[in-house]
Amino acid sequence: MSIRTRIFGPGADEPLLRTKTPKGAIPDSLDSVLVPRAETRRGNARGRDRHRLSSEHAILRHEHHERDVELVNLSAGGAMIRGCDLELMLWDHVQLVLGDGGGLECAVRWIKDNRIGLEFAHETRIECDDATHDELLLAVIRKSFPDVEVRLEYPERRIDDDPSVNPEGVKRRLADRHPLVWNGVIYYDDSHDYEAEPVRLRNISATGALVQSGNPLAEGTAVYLDMRAAGRHAATVVWCRGDQSGLAFHEPFDLQCLVRGEPEVTPSFSTRSAEFGTQEPWAPGWKRATISELARNLGG
Repeated sequence: MSIRTRIFGPGADEPLLRTKTPKGAIPDSLDSVLVPRAETRRGNARGRDRHRLSSEHAILRHEHHERDVELVNLSAGGAMIRGCDLELMLWDHVQLVLGDGGGLECAVRWIKDNRIGLEFAHETRIECDDATHDELLLAVIRKSFPDVEVRLEYPERRIDDDPSVNPEGVKRRLADRHPLVWNGVIYYDDSHDYEAEPVRLRNISATGALVQSGNPLAEGTAVYLDMRAAGRHAATVVWCRGDQSGLAFHEPFDLQCLVRGEPEVTPSFSTRSAEFGTQEPWAPGWKRATISELARNLGG
């Protein structure tokens, strides 16, 4: 049959080539079918260096389960682990424990064979009871963000006693992550001529802190954690894994000192949201609130 007859004759509306719809394909959706990578990477697309580790182990917590895992590498934004037999899914929220007081909240980014990629949470985690936590954040907002309105409505109202309050909605708001990050500077003792190392606080409690630094901190070293207006506090480096280090304070740390500091605000979305779209792990399952949303939730 000639092309002219094929086009203008009977059956001209039929497609010239038969196509097979892939399993699971959704019409008009380009991301419904995975396309296998045909080539290996030709360059390093990562934004930060990764610390390659050998014979390092950590504990992975998921819900009520704990597993000892091999720590393959660490970066400022996440980690790769190996040897976990938990049945994890993409975007699951887990905790990676690197040492004493070294719990990092993470989301599962990718799973391949026996390796798992984790992304760290973005805010500074404050280890204390819920009432102290909320009071501290409210005080920080009032001092560091005076342009944000905080309205205290019904301070004595209890959720259980008021039928107009939706308990699930309140739980959802309180589950949102705060967007604040505290930074500081590590100063060594006299033997190091007060060498300075900028750090980011991953978590902090009355007894210690987990900090992230550009250069590894030597275990057993006496240091000072300087948080500017929040004070300078003597500590000892008790463990180090890549760029993450655990500090033990020599004196109990008053968490209210954080109010005097000026935290940074992380964006309300991940820097990789464009790649993963609405499946970005911190939203909606683990959403970070804006300063205004945080103020409303704490003040209402």
